[in-house]
Amino acid sequence: MKELSPYSQERIVLLEPEDSLSNRRHGERGGDAPNLRDYWHVARKHQWKIMTCFAAAVAASAVIAFSVTPTYTAKATMLIERKDPQVVNFKQVLAEPIDAEENSYYESQYQILKSRSLAADVIKTLGLDRNPAFTNPGGDDNAVVQLWVKAVAWLKSFLPQTPAVESTDLAGVSSQLIDAYGGMLEVEPVKRSRLVKIAISAATPALAAQIANAHADAYIRQGFTLRNQANDEARRFLQTKLAELKGRVEQSEHALNDFRRQNGIISLDDKENIVVDRLADLNKRLTEAEAERIGLEAQARLIKQRQYDSLPAVLSHSLIQNLKAQVVQLEAEHAKLSAQFLPGYPKLAQVKAQMEESRSRLAQQIEDVVGGIGSAFFAAQGKERALRLQMEKQKAETLKLKDASVEYSILARQVDTNKQLYESVLGRFKEISVAAGIPTANVSIVDQAEVPRLPSKPQKKLNLMLGALLGLMGGLGLALIFEHLDNTLRTPEEVERYLGLPNLVVVPDFFSLPRGRWPWKSVTHHQRTLSLAGNTPSADHGRFSVINEAYRKLRTSIFLSRSETPPKTILFTSATAAEGKTMTAANTAIALAHQGSTVLLIDADLHRPSCHKALKVPGVTGLADYLASQEELYRAIKPTSIANLSVLNCGSVPPSPTELIGSRKMRDTLAHLKDDYDFLLIDSPPVMPVSDAVILSSLADAMIFVVEGQKTPKHLVRKAIAQLGNNQAKILGVVLNRVDIRGPEYREYYRYYNPQFYHHPGHRHEDTRTGGHRGETAWTLMSALGRRFK
Repeated sequence: MKELSPYSQERIVLLEPEDSLSNRRHGERGGDAPNLRDYWHVARKHQWKIMTCFAAAVAASAVIAFSVTPTYTAKATMLIERKDPQVVNFKQVLAEPIDAEENSYYESQYQILKSRSLAADVIKTLGLDRNPAFTNPGGDDNAVVQLWVKAVAWLKSFLPQTPAVESTDLAGVSSQLIDAYGGMLEVEPVKRSRLVKIAISAATPALAAQIANAHADAYIRQGFTLRNQANDEARRFLQTKLAELKGRVEQSEHALNDFRRQNGIISLDDKENIVVDRLADLNKRLTEAEAERIGLEAQARLIKQRQYDSLPAVLSHSLIQNLKAQVVQLEAEHAKLSAQFLPGYPKLAQVKAQMEESRSRLAQQIEDVVGGIGSAFFAAQGKERALRLQMEKQKAETLKLKDASVEYSILARQVDTNKQLYESVLGRFKEISVAAGIPTANVSIVDQAEVPRLPSKPQKKLNLMLGALLGLMGGLGLALIFEHLDNTLRTPEEVERYLGLPNLVVVPDFFSLPRGRWPWKSVTHHQRTLSLAGNTPSADHGRFSVINEAYRKLRTSIFLSRSETPPKTILFTSATAAEGKTMTAANTAIALAHQGSTVLLIDADLHRPSCHKALKVPGVTGLADYLASQEELYRAIKPTSIANLSVLNCGSVPPSPTELIGSRKMRDTLAHLKDDYDFLLIDSPPVMPVSDAVILSSLADAMIFVVEGQKTPKHLVRKAIAQLGNNQAKILGVVLNRVDIRGPEYREYYRYYNPQFYHHPGHRHEDTRTGGHRGETAWTLMSALGRRFK
């Protein structure tokens, strides 16, 4: 199994899918973030674009700054209080702001300062509509302004025109003048204070100060006018309401008096008190009578039950109680005498007579008490009935009075309400009349506007600095855009980062190399000089030495690509045509031949062969004729003028090149030639157009991928490498061909090979000879003329 390149072994794995390989390379590339050096290289690379943008911006800023009409700004400072001075303890017609609405109050004042009505008042007061410094501040001699106006008008002519609308005037002032005034005005609140600055920018300093002071005065007058208008409207409204309320008071008083006459009410409060007191007295007396009747009714029940002894009147009657004691005593004495004496005994008869008399008297007294209780009971019943009847009459009269008092209260309340409302409106009317004569002083002018000494615009230094900054930023942005749009491989670092392959060598573009001290000499002069074999190149031949050195470096890379022996069969291919792969293969073959190795350059591009043109070898027969069995191999191989270098041309262009390249005879031919030569260099077709390179990659020991720097798109190179499949592992690296080394990324490279570097005082003159090999300088001509073939 053939040995692989150590560079390839580190980066590519056999049979790795294309997607995973692409993702891994994207990851490697994404990890390298751009640094300041990269941006510096971009700036150096596009330095002329940046300088052009910078110069154009500075020039435009200078033209504008020195041609624009100067503008002068005058500022007047005002103090705005939220509340008026409290001369009298009256409320104003306009609502006073509360603390929570302080911001909205001041915002409202700022908008009033910017109002169109205030602007119209100032214009009309100062007669600015007749002042040329206001109506035409730039004048007619400002060429830049006139040019700008014409350019804007010309651009507007291409836009769809909207129907013209007639502008309305405000207070006899044109709306265009008000708009112009608004552009001159600027209201600047002073932070954390109640001060506000009114700034006016005008073409002349005196006019700016005049307008600023007039604007402040007009704002104060407008405040007075607004307050007076509000007071006048309030007074007119209150006068109308006073007349209406007066009629309502009179009407309600008439209704109340009529109600009094109809109901005979003089003073509702006094009469109501008498009726209520009388009703209360009757109620009290009725309660007492009812209690008395209830007590007598209980005694009547006892009488009816003949329980006289339980009557309170009997129990409390002293005579009855004495008679009861006397009867008990006489009964006891009679019982004692009856036990001692016989009936008829005088003493016994006397005691008995006394006892009968006492009983008779007791019965009479009890009868008198019972009769009195009965009479009192009947009297109490009559009294209760009479009081209850009187109570019902009084209650009806009281209810009637209450009904009248409700309506009376309604009428009286209407009278009181109308009177209070009338008095309130009358008092407010008087307050407004008094307040209308008090001047308000919540707005005062702190500083009058002074005539400015210097113009505020244009600020020439600032404009130039901003123009320079914008030009520099625009140039840098333009450089970054161009750099972003550049989809090519420019440096070896980009090759390794984007493709994951080593960059073997950078081959400069011949025409980008620095000329010698005779820059007028043409390429033809160099061709004629180099055609002389054995001539030592002069200092002017340094450009060829640069290319010689590049291919020597490529030769060294090939020798060091393997640890033991270098690859013998090397395929040269590219993504697309005209990238210089043929010239790279030819120059590499010459470099190897000069090393003393036997080299065979095989032109395997059977579609567009060009090796015979590069080496100026007759190309009648070649590889295609041999593969088609039309020619012998060794007769097809042609020697060249360079020792150890032979070439196997394409020969006749076959109708089916791919079949010949993929034939077994092609494989056997390469195996046979490998024994006869130290190196076989194969020039194959590009990968993208045909599949020949993919087939040849399986027959070669190694591959060198040629990319035209600063031209071939990155994605095409990556896609071409991906099409090689498993044979990607054979790629030794990339040759970045035809690179313009005058860019900042090749600054040191360019300085080293610049002829002025060699001839600078203090530097030793270095020999540019190519090593003494006869005709070695001649092969660099092919690199210089590479654009003619591929």
